Amino acid sequence: MKKLKTSSMFMFTICLVLFMTLGLSSSATAKAKVVKFVAAGGNEGGQEVSAEMMALNMYMGALDYRVRTYHVLKGKYKIKWITTLFPDADECLTGVASGAAEITFSSPHFMEQMEPAWKAVEAPGVFNSWGHFMKTMNTPEWKALQDKMAEEKGVKIIKWMANIGNHYLFSNKGPINTLEDLKGQKIRYPGGEAFAKVLKAMKTTPIAMPYTEVVTALQTNMFDGLLTDWFGAMYFYNLPRYTKYSVNVTWGIQPICMVVNNDWWKSLPAEERTAMQDVFDRIDTSQFFEGAQSAIAGGWNANPATELINLSESETAKWKKVMLKGSESVLKSLDPKLVQAIESSR
Repeated sequence: MKKLKTSSMFMFTICLVLFMTLGLSSSATAKAKVVKFVAAGGNEGGQEVSAEMMALNMYMGALDYRVRTYHVLKGKYKIKWITTLFPDADECLTGVASGAAEITFSSPHFMEQMEPAWKAVEAPGVFNSWGHFMKTMNTPEWKALQDKMAEEKGVKIIKWMANIGNHYLFSNKGPINTLEDLKGQKIRYPGGEAFAKVLKAMKTTPIAMPYTEVVTALQTNMFDGLLTDWFGAMYFYNLPRYTKYSVNVTWGIQPICMVVNNDWWKSLPAEERTAMQDVFDRIDTSQFFEGAQSAIAGGWNANPATELINLSESETAKWKKVMLKGSESVLKSLDPKLVQAIESSR
């Protein structure tokens, strides 16, 4: 009887320990706060079919690992990737601003709704390169603009991730060695008043068209050429099938950034916020994308069916002058201090 009683007590103790362990584990899980990362379309872990997705997988994968393993964050947060909450990048950004989600990625194009000055970033001829852009973003004037957007509009930029592609001119008519060679061509552009003005100044016919319609338009010869980046040229449009020439002059850049809801970010304990920020600070995808663009351009030049055109120094200067002239109205709408910061960073 005593032996049975001792055995019963032992089993009771084991059950109690298991119950307490499971209860604590369940409690810890229940306390984990969901951090919603929102993007439009695609699936988490899906095929990396775009430059944006490649960068996002790197950063968000690292953040997910950090919150699951690092002692400062472990058990407190759970990263949830959501692609069904908002239909497009504009609404993802406003969703984060409103607090419906905590994190998304964005670009100057989408942030114009928060602060009109961002329209200058992707305007033709304004930024020469990713390095020029980042140097400008680190000036006191542009840092102040980002801080103002965080406080007034609710979205804070915590990392400029990369330039997902410089815009270049591709055409099936050429070779194009001067502005005169471009005259009369019908050129598709992604949108924006400044691009239209520049193309008109170059004596071309601008055709605004979303990227989803480009391949069909190429197949039916609706235009002679287009403005796009190397990733789009090769992976979305397969341009070697349609355009022989590419002119190696940068029209504009396409930087992307990681943004968070400002109130949520400020509400985090300092140690936890630092632990998350550290993830983004440690990763730099910009060099990867710069190298990838160069490699694709080199492949285009080596292909017997295509040709990469390098303009003379004087001709390049002419193109850049026309681009800046077309973007003049955009620059005039900015605070002069912001424009000066762009120029001093060249």
